[in-house]
Amino acid sequence: MTRRLLPWVGLLAFTALLSIPAAMTATAPPADDDAPTVLHTAPVGTPLSAPGRGNLYMCRLNVLLGHAPPPVSQVDVPWRDGNLLSIAGMEQVAVPGAVPVKHRFKVTTTPTTRTFMGNGMPPWPIGIFPIPPDSAAYSYYSPLPALPPYPSAAAIPVKPYHLHVTVPRQPKANRKPTCIDSFSTGVSLDGVTWHAELAGVNPTTFVDPNAALPTDNCFGHPWNTQYHIHGYSWKCMTRQGRPGEASPLLGYAWDGFGVYGPRGPGGKWITNAQLDECHGRTSKVMWEGKMTRIYHYVLNNEYPYSIGCFRGTPVKLPMNLRHKMS
Repeated sequence: MTRRLLPWVGLLAFTALLSIPAAMTATAPPADDDAPTVLHTAPVGTPLSAPGRGNLYMCRLNVLLGHAPPPVSQVDVPWRDGNLLSIAGMEQVAVPGAVPVKHRFKVTTTPTTRTFMGNGMPPWPIGIFPIPPDSAAYSYYSPLPALPPYPSAAAIPVKPYHLHVTVPRQPKANRKPTCIDSFSTGVSLDGVTWHAELAGVNPTTFVDPNAALPTDNCFGHPWNTQYHIHGYSWKCMTRQGRPGEASPLLGYAWDGFGVYGPRGPGGKWITNAQLDECHGRTSKVMWEGKMTRIYHYVLNNEYPYSIGCFRGTPVKLPMNLRHKMS
């Protein structure tokens, strides 16, 4: 059985045709320089309407729904065991293919601003979109509706688009966090945007999209033809850093603060216990060519994986990136 999704929250399906991977057990953070083997998804009951460590703090859901948004739920998929998502299991059903795309992206600065311009496409090959009917991923997408002219979610292609956003070069941290009112939360230095980790099945069911729908091998897929990334989003990025060292700057949130990889000083893995309610922290990182103590966001393998709310003041996005929830 499938359910129609709310139009602004992405695409899910409940068809599970593959066998469940070997049982997963809770593990410590990945060892130094090891890639993660699991994602820690949002436990059932994770709030969406307030800031908190491990939460998404979303705006406008109450306007759309007409009531306070419910907490996060879970659905049954082969790669989930409790609150753990097997990355190997996700790769078994990933959207197949390695399609080269034309990549265009540049960052320019003034004394007070930083501007991103590009076509939204990554420098790495992407999966095949529309999704091939003979693939494992197709059964998750094909039952789902899509906006015209596409007959189903499986038929949605990836297309380049105009990316042009300017943020403050020296952002200021606010005492109170700001909620997220659009799917798009920031942009990587590879020119691909991050999306908030939320998808809705109906007005009473919201889930982590990584725990419901296959992506391609770089954890990307389209929203309304715009390619974006989720979950283990640093997997294919061109800036990986050196073994045993802190992760480099990987991009920027729409409030201007940097987004860094999952390793801190000495290459030690950063966990949610070390982060605040917006999935960030203040510590020394390489910022504009020198070590600076500054607030920044962290990508890791614990929900919400990237930006949970904005510590600074987010800029107003152009219409094609707003993906408004009301």
